[in-house]
Amino acid sequence: MDAPLIRLLGPADAAAYRALRLQALRDHPEAFGASHEDEAARSLDMTARRLDGGPWNCVFGAFAGESLIGTAGFIVPDRSPKSRHKGLLVGVHVAPAHRGHGLGRALVKAVIDHARAHVVLLQAAVGVANAPALRLYESLGFQRYGREDKALLVDGVFIDEALIVLDFSSDA
Repeated sequence: MDAPLIRLLGPADAAAYRALRLQALRDHPEAFGASHEDEAARSLDMTARRLDGGPWNCVFGAFAGESLIGTAGFIVPDRSPKSRHKGLLVGVHVAPAHRGHGLGRALVKAVIDHARAHVVLLQAAVGVANAPALRLYESLGFQRYGREDKALLVDGVFIDEALIVLDFSSDA
């Protein structure tokens, strides 16, 4: 397999993004704040608009040929003057058949490189039981700063999340 291409997704990628996202939400509901049901109810046009959010709301995709095989997003949820220095890493997912080849790392690095130009802090929340994801993020410089108990409720089970941050103000 050739090296996957990683690039920003745009409205033309909406169908592929929606399909991969629905798969991720169905197969790993504990790993995402969104639900499969809510996402399935969104129109393809809404998905296309999500992928046209400019530098403050964007998604990177990994492609094997024409197939979208992984995603990682960046959002700045509060652009008020007192909070727009903080962004979020969201929606990191690699299709199961393509795991173990460094795609998650490459996608997160793409978000980090993008975020560094727009915010001072890049934050994320990760299920405390998701050891592979926590190892990946910590290897890229994220540090734990807290824990949110019962952050998600999935099928009657509470999911605790580790709160992590990458502080670009400490860059040399």
